[in-house]
Amino acid sequence: MSLYKIYVRHFSQKDSHESVECFLVAESDDEVYLWLDEKQYGLWSDRNDEDGLIDIYDDDYNVIGTESYKENMIRINGEFFDEELELEDLYYGKTIYGWKKMNDENIIIKTQSLRSLEMLEVAKK
Repeated sequence: MSLYKIYVRHFSQKDSHESVECFLVAESDDEVYLWLDEKQYGLWSDRNDEDGLIDIYDDDYNVIGTESYKENMIRINGEFFDEELELEDLYYGKTIYGWKKMNDENIIIKTQSLRSLEMLEVAKK
């Protein structure tokens, strides 16, 4: 088990908000992706099914491969860290998520503290 920090950023027409949503105990980045997908009512799964494959570029903008939307989100750790994210139609706002794996040192103490602060979630298999 590993501990992940879950980030959230909400954009609207006039302002934005960024914060740490919670901390998540999960087995892998894949489990974090699935947990966040469920939190967004399957939005990422829908994009994975609809968008087909995404090109991967090197530093010189040469195509070096392709990946699915899910593989892309796992590689960059969510939309929060997507440097190519394009924001459009913010009338109702847009919320994006991302994650970073935390250092596993003292994970038991960290999870106990976070649980007492009601900031800990656990991914379900």
